Amino acid sequence: MTTDDERPSASRLYNLYLGGEHHSALERTFAEETVYPLIPFIVEWAQLSREFLKRAVTFCHDQGIRQFVDIGAGYPTPGGNVHELAYDARVVYVDNDPDVVTALSDLTRDDSRVQVISGDLRRPADALRQLDGVLNLSDPTALLMNAVLHFVDQPAPLVHEWGGAFAPGSYLVISHGAVDDASASPDARAELVRRYTRNSATVIPRTAEEISEFFRGLEMVPPGLVPAADWRSGIPRALHDQRARRGSLAGVGCKPLR
Repeated sequence: MTTDDERPSASRLYNLYLGGEHHSALERTFAEETVYPLIPFIVEWAQLSREFLKRAVTFCHDQGIRQFVDIGAGYPTPGGNVHELAYDARVVYVDNDPDVVTALSDLTRDDSRVQVISGDLRRPADALRQLDGVLNLSDPTALLMNAVLHFVDQPAPLVHEWGGAFAPGSYLVISHGAVDDASASPDARAELVRRYTRNSATVIPRTAEEISEFFRGLEMVPPGLVPAADWRSGIPRALHDQRARRGSLAGVGCKPLR
């Protein structure tokens, strides 16, 4: 029987792709033998998703948002974590991996603005009870779900439950692995999904139509649901690996004011 300690961690793999330090030989071997041969652009894909998150956090902060909730936050990464970008805001990191919770707590232990809680995206009610004692949920909040929903089966109802708990004027920030035959062949995607069953989480890429369902009832911030690399970046498309660019869709939606 394979234990969790013997399986590559999705959080540590993402940290590896982003140039972090929270990974082991297990993740490096899995990436080199399983991921890179099938999806050689995955490092750029992860970096484009992370850069989108930074721009989206800055955008929300510029709109006056002073509460941020990062769901499935993952390990700290170099070059701008949420609490560093939203420097005068309350930030709550939520993750269900005890090692991630410890790493984030160690990083932010001296910052009174930041709270780290153990919670699961798939159990909104439990996590929201903890948030209620940390944030004022009647104030607009940015809810961040970056590169995490493609690890969840049937996430749309969960996203709507999370979003329903926050005040009008709140923002929902999402990036998600996308189905695009031009970025990876159907056979390559199917094989990656099959191999990822060895991982701590199975990956489920989705279509633009499926991802847009997460934003139902929200007002999309221009330019809408687009490749993460294109969301308010100003970087010419030609500078990216086009497979990485098309492999992640991202958007920001605002909960309408009553």
